[in-house]
Amino acid sequence: MLEKQSISYSQILKLAFPIIIGGIAQNIIMATDAFFMAMVDEVSLDAVGLAGLFFSTVYILGLGFSIGVQILIARRHGEKDYASIGAIFDNSLIFLGTLSLFLWAGMEWIGPMILKSLIHSDAVYQSAILYLDDRAWGITFAFVNLAFRSFFIGISSSAIISWSTFATAAANVVLNYGLIFGNFNLPAMGISGAAIASSLAEIVGTIVFFSYAFVGKFHQSFQLFAQWKWKKDVMAHITKIASPVMFQYFISHAGWFLFFIIVEQAGERALAISVIIRIIYMFQMVPFWGFSSATNTLVSHTIGEGNPEQVMPLLKRITLLSVIGSLIFIIPNLLFPEWVLSLAIQDNSTSLIQQSIPTLYVISLALLFFGLAMTWFSGVTGSGNTRTALLIETCTIAVYLIVAWFLGIYLKGEVHEIWYTEPFYFAVMGIVSFWYMSKGKWKNKKI
Repeated sequence: MLEKQSISYSQILKLAFPIIIGGIAQNIIMATDAFFMAMVDEVSLDAVGLAGLFFSTVYILGLGFSIGVQILIARRHGEKDYASIGAIFDNSLIFLGTLSLFLWAGMEWIGPMILKSLIHSDAVYQSAILYLDDRAWGITFAFVNLAFRSFFIGISSSAIISWSTFATAAANVVLNYGLIFGNFNLPAMGISGAAIASSLAEIVGTIVFFSYAFVGKFHQSFQLFAQWKWKKDVMAHITKIASPVMFQYFISHAGWFLFFIIVEQAGERALAISVIIRIIYMFQMVPFWGFSSATNTLVSHTIGEGNPEQVMPLLKRITLLSVIGSLIFIIPNLLFPEWVLSLAIQDNSTSLIQQSIPTLYVISLALLFFGLAMTWFSGVTGSGNTRTALLIETCTIAVYLIVAWFLGIYLKGEVHEIWYTEPFYFAVMGIVSFWYMSKGKWKNKKI
């Protein structure tokens, strides 16, 4: 249980660390698929990179919704209204499960048309479709996992997320090794095997979450699954808070996907460099996503306890932790770039490593701005002002894509020059979010 008074650095880390570990889950799945595909050929690597981004863009709808649910559960937890938490969880699980079925169908029927219109290389397109076909059905289990994640983080009991992540990651690595190359007497399925392995790994995570909910008797303490029916009033309240976050996350990731489409126009080597950089970038961003999620919960919980004056000091503490966290990654990136890149480039290609170094330097700058921006932006969402957060995201993403288009298409810049869009984007977001939180109008927001 969180203390009522000022939240300490140790309390922040206690909540954030399991979330950080849990945040690795989807990144591990994408990175593992890319790692094994790099052993096959560059086209397969590019295909997994783009199809994986497309899947993630769809997945982000569920993630955004679950963050909104997490904020609402944290507020009720801070208010000691435990009876309402079960109804919120049950209805969010029903919604996410239903949404996943529609998105699965959309990826199967509409996904190929979208990718065909966006991917320049036919070889990359054909491989991307093979991957997406067997990755799409895993979204249902991924969304169930998101519902559990929002519940456990919302009640400040995030340790289980680490265990679920370890189980998911281990299953994905073993199944990739077996299904891609035909090891363990499994069929050699190539890129399709990578997709199936990732979807099966999601099921493992679901089993872990369900088991923990019952073994730990959370289903009794918070009346989980006791109200297994759609409640219009509960769902309307959830939607009011969660839907802006859902669209905010979707817009953000859609912009990220379109950024890679712009990069793809620069050629297969530019895309390969960006896929490698993305693997490193996404892993190095994980701690900041953890702090971001913890910020959402801690801000909402603190306001729910009736202590809005503690929010700004809390955000300043998390900002300091984020700056320290960014240096942990930035220093190796700057001092040992070849070694950092070799971790993601399986064949240790000297030319690919050397060509990727300038972009690695750019994302190092972006990491610093990212940690700062996401802390204050998460303060906006955690306060319950999710529509304001959506407006901030929409405006900054619009600027982001304009700058990316200008650098990549109009100026035909080098790949690292296109990536300068990232630190610019986070700098703008950070400034606007800090300004909004400093005004203090969020203090009286009721959710």
